[in-house]
Amino acid sequence: MPQRASVEPHRTAVTVFSIALLGIALSGCVSAEERRYADANTCQSFGAPYGSPAYTNCMLEQQRRRDNEELESLERSRLTTEIARDAQIMADRARKERCHRDPDRRECRR
Repeated sequence: MPQRASVEPHRTAVTVFSIALLGIALSGCVSAEERRYADANTCQSFGAPYGSPAYTNCMLEQQRRRDNEELESLERSRLTTEIARDAQIMADRARKERCHRDPDRRECRR
């Protein structure tokens, strides 16, 4: 029974890409107001009273942390997309080479 080797890398790439997109979608489910409220609670739990320089610095640090997390998430997504694209290119090249060696293969009869 012939194996369909070119399908497996494509499935893997699609799965990895789908997981990355799901992660990005779920990370955006919290509203800006909810984030500010959570940040304010965090800063106040650290002992920084509202309106103080320590509170302001804490709020800025919370935003910086969130911005860094978003940048890292976007970079992971970009890398995942690049890996998926490269895997598809490699699978297509492998299929082309197999078809060049044996044009009668089922996968080559398009």
